Amino acid sequence: MLKISRKLSLLLVLTLVLSLIMPFSFVSAEENDSVNITILGTSDIHGAINSWSYESNTDYKNVGLTRIATMVNEVKKENPNTLVIDNGDTVQGSILTDDLYNTDLEKPNPMIDVMNYIGYDAMTLGNHEFNFGLDLIEKMKNEADFKILSANIYNEDGSNFQTPYVIKEVSGIKVGILGLTVPSIPRWDGPKVEGLEFKHMGKEANKYVKEMKEKGADVIIATAHAGLETRHEDDGSDAAINIIKEAPEIEALLVGHDHKSISEEIDSTLVGAPAAKYGQATEVVRFDLNLVKDGDSWKVNNKTVDTLTIADYEANKELSEYAKGYHEATIDFLKDPIATATGDFHPESEVPGIPEAQIKDTAVIDLINKVQLEYTDADISAAALFKSSSNIKEGEVSYSDVFDIYKYPNTLYAVKVTGKELKDYMEWSASYFNTYKPGDLTISFNPNIRGYNYDMFQGVDYKIDISKPAGERITDLTFNGEKVKDDQVFKLAINNYRYGGLTSMGIISNEAYFKSDPDTLRGYIKDYMEKKGTIEPTVDNNWEIIGADLDSPLRDEVIQMVKDGEIEIPTSEDGRTDNVKALNIFELVNEGKLSKDVIKENNIKVPITIVHTNDTHGRVKEGKYDGMGFAKLTTKINDLRKTNPNMLVLDAGDAFHGQTIASLVEGESIVEIMNTIGYDAMAAGNHDFNYGQDRLVELSNMANFPILAANVLKDDESILDKYTIKEMGGVKVGIFGLSTPETTYKTHPKNVEGLKFKDPAIVAQEMVDELKDKTDVLVCLSHLGLDEASTYTSEYVVNKVDGIDIVVDGHSHSTLENGKKINDTLIVQAGEYDKNLGIVNFSYEDGEIKDLNASLFTKDEASEIKEDLDVVAVVEEIEKENDKVLSAVVGNTDFNLLGERQDVRTGETNLGNLITESMLKATKADVVLTNGGGIRASISPGEITKGDVITVLPFGNFIEVIKVKGSDIVKALEHGISDYPETKGAFPHIAGMTFEFDENKEAGNRVMEVKVNGKAINLDKTYKLATNDFLAAGGDNYSMFKGKETVTQLAGLDEIVIDHIKKYGVKDAKVDGRIGLYTPKEKPALETYVVKPGDVLWKIGNKFKVSWEKLAKLNNLNNPNLILPGQELAIPQQ
Repeated sequence: MLKISRKLSLLLVLTLVLSLIMPFSFVSAEENDSVNITILGTSDIHGAINSWSYESNTDYKNVGLTRIATMVNEVKKENPNTLVIDNGDTVQGSILTDDLYNTDLEKPNPMIDVMNYIGYDAMTLGNHEFNFGLDLIEKMKNEADFKILSANIYNEDGSNFQTPYVIKEVSGIKVGILGLTVPSIPRWDGPKVEGLEFKHMGKEANKYVKEMKEKGADVIIATAHAGLETRHEDDGSDAAINIIKEAPEIEALLVGHDHKSISEEIDSTLVGAPAAKYGQATEVVRFDLNLVKDGDSWKVNNKTVDTLTIADYEANKELSEYAKGYHEATIDFLKDPIATATGDFHPESEVPGIPEAQIKDTAVIDLINKVQLEYTDADISAAALFKSSSNIKEGEVSYSDVFDIYKYPNTLYAVKVTGKELKDYMEWSASYFNTYKPGDLTISFNPNIRGYNYDMFQGVDYKIDISKPAGERITDLTFNGEKVKDDQVFKLAINNYRYGGLTSMGIISNEAYFKSDPDTLRGYIKDYMEKKGTIEPTVDNNWEIIGADLDSPLRDEVIQMVKDGEIEIPTSEDGRTDNVKALNIFELVNEGKLSKDVIKENNIKVPITIVHTNDTHGRVKEGKYDGMGFAKLTTKINDLRKTNPNMLVLDAGDAFHGQTIASLVEGESIVEIMNTIGYDAMAAGNHDFNYGQDRLVELSNMANFPILAANVLKDDESILDKYTIKEMGGVKVGIFGLSTPETTYKTHPKNVEGLKFKDPAIVAQEMVDELKDKTDVLVCLSHLGLDEASTYTSEYVVNKVDGIDIVVDGHSHSTLENGKKINDTLIVQAGEYDKNLGIVNFSYEDGEIKDLNASLFTKDEASEIKEDLDVVAVVEEIEKENDKVLSAVVGNTDFNLLGERQDVRTGETNLGNLITESMLKATKADVVLTNGGGIRASISPGEITKGDVITVLPFGNFIEVIKVKGSDIVKALEHGISDYPETKGAFPHIAGMTFEFDENKEAGNRVMEVKVNGKAINLDKTYKLATNDFLAAGGDNYSMFKGKETVTQLAGLDEIVIDHIKKYGVKDAKVDGRIGLYTPKEKPALETYVVKPGDVLWKIGNKFKVSWEKLAKLNNLNNPNLILPGQELAIPQQ
């Protein structure tokens, strides 16, 4: 008994010790109310059983299933509740898989065999699983001990091609695993997938998640062989991000395909993808889910995602031994040489990191094209370099060298194309290059295009002009010395992948006349080499890149810096495209990698671009009556940045107000968007003060750019920055800001209380004196405008001040297509509401500005460009928050409520009358007057939301009722219509009264026949007038209202209008003639009557229905009783 007790004691002690050592234990759901589940996810392994590179005969120890096996074992020891899933592109990609086993269906598939050994739980099909046809997939399915998944691929009869999902029970918890495959496969492997339908991944996810829930899944994860964003399909069906949007119940999503590492949470879904930097996965994704009991079900309490590096794990010895036969068979397959090369086929790069074979013709591409021409009897051949380092080196050539220059198992196709189709194809391919910009020292590649999508052609001669935009680059295209004509027909040799892609894009239309299936291009290259025995690296130099001036005196110095490791050639974010940005002199100077002095020392011309906006008034989104929207504006700005790194983005004011998106958060949203765009400076416009001077200072602190106003002072101190100096390419550009003194009455007077707006010309001279020795170029960023009715305009400043090179102007909403040159100064302005983007180009050389010119990029031109996704995302996030407030419906309208600028600033409109009638009913005042400048938009037929009303009335004005005399009202009306027929923000919209005015009379004497409530106005009587607080304070130059006794103050004008629409609707909103143009009454036409014997004047009057008194007056009769027979009388016509 004692012995037993001692043993039990020891066991208890050991248990206690182990419990202290182990951080947590993994028990079944039946034993605990909390369970941890781990999912290990692989993707894009691409045939790597081990980490051996058969091309270079080297073990890089960074990839492969033998190392993944060690990782799996260690994680399973840590947590037995571990699932292992694969995301496709697994059985293709190495010599071992592609050339020994995937084409021989009698042999076991090595990747499936090894995955069975490791203990995979599921695998989703990737696009490369289809490279070898559907028979291989069927073989995989039959050999796998796990389910092969793909929910969005269907057979012709509507049945699933593979199992859509599997539900695995882990520690009593049912884990659903959904598989989805990128639907673009018919583009690449069209003939091999005939009879299959590939559906939208997101929509199918939505469908099957519901089904999985019905079948008892406690938690759902998904594996999608696709990138996050769309690349090929217009409907976004190839974008994994749409799976999250359509099926938010998915807790974790494993993605791949793009070879880009991801570990983040998107809208409550964990997203992970392993990197595959060298074409094979170098990472594994790890998801950890903690589930807790929630009644009879389970819910995820906590979850994390991470990536594990394969190189951190040793190869599993047992699995390495198990798979040794596959490896040794591959080594044996490669042991015999197939040819001898007399020299290297890919020359050493002039610039490390920039492959020569993609910027000039080389023997390695010419070899591939020769093979394609020989076996297809084609006229022209096109081929890509799949790997930037691909080469056939001098000496013995083995099959591994063939794999190195042609890594994919593509087959060979040939098709007849027209000359036009050939040109379109070549233009598509040439979009691979970034457009050359001044200062570039190297040629670079588009980061969004993979190298395998850049084809080089043989059989034709051509040039690629990279100074031109994509789509306009192919020049001097000839065949046998003759210019290629659109209607010529050629035989073209390409691979099956390219044939499928060009067909789906509509670039080529004919059926292929030659298809090598199942023989691969690699096989043809091998046969070609074996026949030749000796191969020579020959180049016909049939193409070249032009349009890039690379002959800079600094080029050799910069290239040496690259070789010395001081400068790196950048690759794309996912590592799959080399050399994505050119080395540029000016950028290197701006980054401090080259001295600023080198520009002047080498007498280098510095091109500078200024893009500018003004008076956008919160028009963030494209609209019928508005401009192109900030997202398209940004796309154009970014395109221009690509063409010239020496660029400034300026705004000339009135940006922070005018639309709901701006006013609801008092301008902060616009600052956020402008920060995203990358503005460099902004002038303070009068309406930028609409939220008060303190708020404008707050906004300036939020901005990543200075808001400038050198002439605005408070207690003799500037409230904003006076100027900024920007240096680009060694050139210093000074920018100072001026604000219109009209701000004192063109915003609420309280907003500028205590501020002094100095004469802009005086301040401009002060700025010139201060900055002329500090800068090379001087820009005035001005919100002054060119309105002739204004005292202080930009033209006024330029005529008084010398030394300003460029004025970027705003305020008057003027559209200056090519600017306005006054003396030596160019004034530019881009209209309003982002309808145009202003562009100023010039160069600075030898201390002088040269080639100065201005242009506008218009809304019509912007119709052809896409929106910038970063700006779209920012706007969407802002709107998401705003929508909660703004989406409430307050009424409906069957007709357009007119609030366009041209209309409300020149006459009566139904919307203006709706607003003033709302004010009249709410205040019970005698009369109402508000300004057309406060009405900022129309309301279209349909539902009226709170947001619509705020867009119309964005200024946050409240209603104020004041006491005024009749004479004040007449003065106010005279002021409001004084500029008619020109537009004027002060134009009056009224209620409770009517008036006529004569536009032909001089301003100040135009108003006629004012009636209040149907009666003639009494000039001495005191009336209660309802207006907005802006006008009550004398705004818009309604000085006759300033200082009047306030009767009452009411709620915001927008609130009053919303309440009115809710109560009364808008059916009575109409133009009723309350404001009329005076038309002089015509004198009545006359007829002649001859007096007869016995006539008296009153009888004649009765006969013609006119009084005898009127007849006497009309005929100047001194004695109406004395008329004689035969006398002629004038009678008014009836």
